[in-house]
Amino acid sequence: MSYLDQNKEYWQKGYNAANVDHPVFRFYGRILKPQFQMGGNYEKLVDFGCGTGSAVNFFTMHGFHASGVDISETDITTAKIRYPHIANNFFICDPDPRNNNYYGFAENVAVVTAIQSLYYFSDSDFEVCIEKLYRSMRTGGIFFASMMGQNSKEFYDNSQEYKDGLRVVNFKNDRLEVKNYYMSFIKDESHLKSKFRMFEPIHIGYYCAKFRNDEGDGFHFTFCGMKA
Repeated sequence: MSYLDQNKEYWQKGYNAANVDHPVFRFYGRILKPQFQMGGNYEKLVDFGCGTGSAVNFFTMHGFHASGVDISETDITTAKIRYPHIANNFFICDPDPRNNNYYGFAENVAVVTAIQSLYYFSDSDFEVCIEKLYRSMRTGGIFFASMMGQNSKEFYDNSQEYKDGLRVVNFKNDRLEVKNYYMSFIKDESHLKSKFRMFEPIHIGYYCAKFRNDEGDGFHFTFCGMKA
């Protein structure tokens, strides 16, 4: 079984996030709305790795023509049930980016969000995926992604090098079991900018949070860029 199929099998269990994650509304409230005055004009927005659809619903409520894609059939089914008014805006995508012609919309995409979703690709598969996202965007379109950093010690320190930029993660605690979990990690800001070199960087940031003394802080870099 390929790493892509193993990751799909993991996410088929479902990720039941009924509320919008904080990077979504902070990106909108601190960058997208005040700096670029986006929202309210039915701008095309693609949420890559949309899960159960809360971010797609959030952006729809703020005036975007939002579409969500995910490899998890379980999560897409949940999204369609949870948000019936936008059920036709959710799509299952193939885990192999070579098998998708585009994600969400073929062209004129104003915004792409990819929250904790792009680091499940090998370096070569990442390049295929990001090129297709980039190609669908309009000039001046805004791209926002979060990527797990090596400072996320619980994941990084429990990983071993695999191949093509991937590491395989295995650990277990009282709440969570992570088994044969393939992902890539960002070393520093230079590495982050290199990954997204096709975009003009606008804002580089990070977030992390620690709620239990037996778990890590989930350190993630954030990248906001523009298609020039």
